[in-house]
Amino acid sequence: MDESEKQKLKNYVLWLLGRQEYSKKELSQKLKAKQADDNLIENLLQWCESLGYIDDNRYCESFLRRQINKGLGLKRVLAEAGNKGVDRALLMQLIDAQEIDWFELASDTYTRKFTSTPQKLDYKEKAKRVRYMMYRGFSYEEIDFAMQAATMGE
Repeated sequence: MDESEKQKLKNYVLWLLGRQEYSKKELSQKLKAKQADDNLIENLLQWCESLGYIDDNRYCESFLRRQINKGLGLKRVLAEAGNKGVDRALLMQLIDAQEIDWFELASDTYTRKFTSTPQKLDYKEKAKRVRYMMYRGFSYEEIDFAMQAATMGE
């Protein structure tokens, strides 16, 4: 690979990082899609890290903030983290430090999606709402709490 190709890849990485935070795994995948060799990818990632353009702690924090703002539960956050290449131990440490109330988040997510909740839901409607909340990554206890809180609020 000649110098102009290397410079293009370097510019590509800088352009990507100028738009949003990326994990090393995500950047590596994007560079592989551009047919960069592994040695060059490793060198580029180290260069970005040395300049502070890539920071696992910063990425982890922004990732968690985005997931919470989307109204996702712990199970979904952990699953998405695996796909994005987020360090699970670092993420769990951050979650513990922030003391996130998953029950409150489930309740907020539920009321945002289902604005009106009748006192008695038929089986089909209840199953639909539970499936939606489970897909969002909440445990059954959190879902039950959210559904009860929504009926109490009416």
